[in-house]
Amino acid sequence: MAKKKTVEHGYHKKHHKAFEKKFLKHSHQHPDKHKDCKFCQKIKDKSTILFENPHIIVVFGRLHHKGHLVILTRAHEEHLMMLHEKTLDSFFTDSIKVCRALHKAIKFDRLNMEYLDNWDPHIHWNIYPRFKTDKDWGNPPVIPGKNAKVKPKEMTEKEMKIFLRELKKIK
Repeated sequence: MAKKKTVEHGYHKKHHKAFEKKFLKHSHQHPDKHKDCKFCQKIKDKSTILFENPHIIVVFGRLHHKGHLVILTRAHEEHLMMLHEKTLDSFFTDSIKVCRALHKAIKFDRLNMEYLDNWDPHIHWNIYPRFKTDKDWGNPPVIPGKNAKVKPKEMTEKEMKIFLRELKKIK
């Protein structure tokens, strides 16, 4: 009788082990090693960090949408499928917790989470809170060009206070 192969997360164990070995080679890439990465530069600028834990960093994005956040991996990681399980769990679970904290502060109607693996070489979400009053409501968010002049849609002082308070509750 042939031995049944054990499968973990859709991979055979031997492939999973090779996968982990390859991941471990890349898992501790410090932002200093990636001077051309705009997200590694944000990590180094501690003054812009809204929330951090051992796996993720949260900063404001370009505020063409009120509450636009960027949630990125602390280490310079380029492949979602190669993330260590704890980092992957944090990237998804803690991102939702951050979004809940944001919702308590600005009471958005819906939320767009954008993940584009091939755009910037650092794993990250763009979080776009959506309001029924948005000009582009019901469609993907309209993103102005990089050099476009846009009046920032900033949170009020009260909203910011609530958001920061709620972020502190995340464990």
